[in-house]
Amino acid sequence: MIVRPLEKGDVAEAVRILLLCFDKELSVIFRDLYVAGDVLREFFTQNPENCFVAEDRRILGFSRISFDKQKISGFLRRKMGLIDGVRASLLIKFFARNPKKEEAFIDFIAVSPLRRKEGIGSEIMKRLIEEARKNKKSRLVCLIRAESENIAFFEKFGFKVREIFESKFAEKYFSSRYWFLLGKDF
Repeated sequence: MIVRPLEKGDVAEAVRILLLCFDKELSVIFRDLYVAGDVLREFFTQNPENCFVAEDRRILGFSRISFDKQKISGFLRRKMGLIDGVRASLLIKFFARNPKKEEAFIDFIAVSPLRRKEGIGSEIMKRLIEEARKNKKSRLVCLIRAESENIAFFEKFGFKVREIFESKFAEKYFSSRYWFLLGKDF
């Protein structure tokens, strides 16, 4: 298995995995998974930078890391129109944070539900850590539900809770009031 940069030919399968892994969140943000798929395929086709796929004869995982300001909010407003675009933009901003100057932010790691517990996520994480170091970042951070079963995965790589968020907004839209900002210093 290799973890490599996203290519245009990978986008449809990568987005399919993203939709499978984050269906609840994306249904809230876009109000419809078909709309989410169409919009995200177009976004990642136009913005493949800092996206990576895990591949073993087919795409098994998909991830994205951010080093500077997120492009998705403006894209959503242009693509979806004023009302739906602003709504989707406001909701996605909860997850798509702009990293601080010394940080890289993990936007997501998605692994095919049929292939979990095979080390695919670990290989992706190793690549994201490598990319953060290559870009001279001193910290890698991500946002995760406080009750997520994936916290242990991040702890395995040295991530620690840096901040705890209480958000009525997130509770209303994403059914979770408490969130952790996890971080790993280099």
